[in-house]
Amino acid sequence: MALGLLATVGGAYACSGVGPPGQPVVFGDQTNIVIWDEAHHTEHFIRNAKFRSGADDFGFIAPTPAKPELSQASSRAFNTLAALAPVVVYSRGFGGGGGMADRTKSAEVQVIQEADVSGYHATTLKCPDAHAINDWMNQHGYISTPEVEKWAERYCSRGWYLTAFKVVDKSKLMASTGTVRMSFRTNKPFNPFYVPATNIPINGGGTLRVYFVSVGNYDALIGHSETWQTPQWTSAVPEASAALLAKQAELPFASVPDNCQVEAFVDNNFPRPAADDIYFVKRPTEASSSKLIGLPGRQIPTTAAMSLLVSLGVFAVARRRRSAG
Repeated sequence: MALGLLATVGGAYACSGVGPPGQPVVFGDQTNIVIWDEAHHTEHFIRNAKFRSGADDFGFIAPTPAKPELSQASSRAFNTLAALAPVVVYSRGFGGGGGMADRTKSAEVQVIQEADVSGYHATTLKCPDAHAINDWMNQHGYISTPEVEKWAERYCSRGWYLTAFKVVDKSKLMASTGTVRMSFRTNKPFNPFYVPATNIPINGGGTLRVYFVSVGNYDALIGHSETWQTPQWTSAVPEASAALLAKQAELPFASVPDNCQVEAFVDNNFPRPAADDIYFVKRPTEASSSKLIGLPGRQIPTTAAMSLLVSLGVFAVARRRRSAG
């Protein structure tokens, strides 16, 4: 997944988790919430990571097109949206090894912010290129690979931010982490989907579920043209549910758009090779006035055609009356 895993120093098996040999990190299915505030070009992205490992250190990295506001959120937000239905992502570590690189290059990386949130220590970085983020990772105890560097280059070249989340609140077997919200400005709502090659399990992945909250219907595309999934279901979000969702996401009530709906997308084969992330594109509305009917020589919208027919009828009646007179 584009929320790629970071392996910390201590070694890791390729495609078998992030941790020392014999101590892989195992991820479950993933569920995300995307709240899209079109009026303010702001996305609120919420995810909950659950994984097990005997490793001492592990985490993941997430791309965003702008500096994110980091906050904890309540996992009950997922239940609030799931309850509106009409009737967590299996992921492997980056793996690989890699020695310490030339540390002088990492000075080019800008540390934008650091915060402890929901059991993670989060560091937001602005990176000029993938070599710089690779060096920064090596300096700070993370193992990088060519696949990770290739993954990072996509976002560095776009001027995006990368936020590294390292688990700090953990027991020996179960990572104890809460739900994280990332809020950021963007012109296109998206869900991370592009992954490093070593992050894709050989024997198939798990399930990715995305609740997309917005005003209007949206198509989910990989990149700009390839359809990802069609919604399994769509439901209006009542005002009471919107207020509860905002509270659970620790957002002002106005951050959840008025008269919004939720579309539930499900992918049962995640992660897998993909050329880009998932972008949500608003579907044009099909008002009745835009439907066309055939008349000799051109097409006329239905509403305009009906007005024309009524006018022709009135004109015909007037002519009959004049003739009778």
